[in-house]
Amino acid sequence: MTPRHLVTSAAAAALVFTLAACGSDAPTREEASREAQSAAVRQASASSAEQLSILLSDVARASPLRPVAVATRDICHAGDTNGLWAHDEYRISCGLTETRYLGADGDLLEVLREVDRHARAAGLVPSTESAIEEVERYYAANGRTEDGLLLPKPGLGYLVPGRGWTVQVGWAQDWTGQAEWSRLGDPLNSQPVPDLTWPTVFVEARPVDLDALRDGPLRRHQHVVTISSGITYHEVPWPA
Repeated sequence: MTPRHLVTSAAAAALVFTLAACGSDAPTREEASREAQSAAVRQASASSAEQLSILLSDVARASPLRPVAVATRDICHAGDTNGLWAHDEYRISCGLTETRYLGADGDLLEVLREVDRHARAAGLVPSTESAIEEVERYYAANGRTEDGLLLPKPGLGYLVPGRGWTVQVGWAQDWTGQAEWSRLGDPLNSQPVPDLTWPTVFVEARPVDLDALRDGPLRRHQHVVTISSGITYHEVPWPA
């Protein structure tokens, strides 16, 4: 047997051993559910939700913005071994997301500049490819290339130093008066609340009624702005 075959066989054996070890230690539905609903994990969720809310509130304090609604979702998954494929990096993982829906009027670019100033004042670091300068260039070109082709719509993104979190800012301009959804997608898109089916073991969600927002408070504003973030607040690795 050649050295190459020896290496290949050894690697395959190691992979099978690793998958078998992970599979034998995979959590049961009851175990994962119990972990997700434990007092310690629920406390970690509440603490993270408070931190996330404070952070997004700092960004949303930009004077042109008018708060309309807040959506949150807290979800825990059990790690999956997926048979012969590499398993998930976690044995159990819980994450939290929050999205703020806001209305705004006037010059949209000035609104976004004000949001950017508040984000920086809160200590957030602009992402290189999602900075306000990219947004300014997009609108200076009227969203088109020199050949008249549509440019991809930029976004605003920020890093939270020392946390590993990101904050995303999205928007739609004059959204009630034009068919912008056909090109950019619905600015009020929202993921459905997941079913409590394996490997999901815990879900606690506070969704918003998007149709009611469109027909109600947001219809009074020219623009829609969303500010969102998500964090992993609890994760259990596979045993070494």
